[in-house]
Amino acid sequence: MKTPFVRKANLTRLLVGGAVILSVLCFSYLILAERSEDFHNTNSRSEQATGYDLEHLRVKSYGKNTSTNPISLEDRLVAELKQYYGKTISEKSTQAMLLRFKNFITGMYPDDGESRFYAILKKAFPALADEIMQTLQKMEQYNAWLEENERMLAGLSFLEKQGMLWEKRRDLFGEDADIVWSEEVLAYEERKQDMKDTIRMLDSSDETTIDEKLAIYKSTLSQAYADSPEAYILENTGMLAKVFFSIDSVQEELAELDPDQRKLEIARIRKEMGYTSKQIDELSAMDDYRSRRWETGLNYMEERGTVEANYTGAQLDDQLRLLREKYFKHEAKTIELEEKDGFFRFERKRYYGRN
Repeated sequence: MKTPFVRKANLTRLLVGGAVILSVLCFSYLILAERSEDFHNTNSRSEQATGYDLEHLRVKSYGKNTSTNPISLEDRLVAELKQYYGKTISEKSTQAMLLRFKNFITGMYPDDGESRFYAILKKAFPALADEIMQTLQKMEQYNAWLEENERMLAGLSFLEKQGMLWEKRRDLFGEDADIVWSEEVLAYEERKQDMKDTIRMLDSSDETTIDEKLAIYKSTLSQAYADSPEAYILENTGMLAKVFFSIDSVQEELAELDPDQRKLEIARIRKEMGYTSKQIDELSAMDDYRSRRWETGLNYMEERGTVEANYTGAQLDDQLRLLREKYFKHEAKTIELEEKDGFFRFERKRYYGRN
């Protein structure tokens, strides 16, 4: 049993730390590949100057023109680009930071995201749209180089690494490299570099309750994003809740509850995050469906192990096909293709309230 003093001290300590670091935590947690929802398998490339990765941000209220919501996502972004970047958009450092928005659009619209983003630029900054696209193309080349050379860079000393980075930056941008990597951008990169330590701190904060974690989370989100170019992030309740349910220490507490208690606790958290009663009921039904899926999947994996231990070759293939049909019916073929690629969806980590 923790004393009020200890809890207060812990809460204060985490609030102070959280205000500095949650801005990099939020979207780093959400770089989720289709076949791997465990955020700990994601590499944090702290040197990338991409801005926040918004590819999984889906702000549902932006997408349609209705009587209650007449502004489309594209028009909203045009307005925000003008508001936050209009005064300095001619500067290369400002142009480079727009890669976050390009990633956002291309993530939402894989087929024509590039042209959609260009159209937004033409509306926001018609005279500079082509120049901005050229700047972003160089930034993408730089980030691709970082990924390709990640291991090599990790083995260098600080001075050697900085020398390599600046050599590549000047190779791509010439004298503009000093402008692109201005103090503002470098400070942003430093915050990204602290991401792993930040995640570790929040994941291991087992001395605080879920209520205290949620208070810290909401407070630091507000401090990080209010009155910033990413202020609209605060409106995406679904994404923010998904991040909260991704924190290990939150999952540990939820896992200790029996199913009925866990269901009530998740509903309470969602209410605190701003969901309506109708949305909570709909999400609860989705949770129930996911739980049934997990139960089916885990039973399948157990029986699959038995089959693998008793059959080989063509017989094994036939038995596994029958087993997949038994458990997954019309989805059996999809499961088979996944397994051929080495992906077993029910070996992933379970995150209550998320998957």
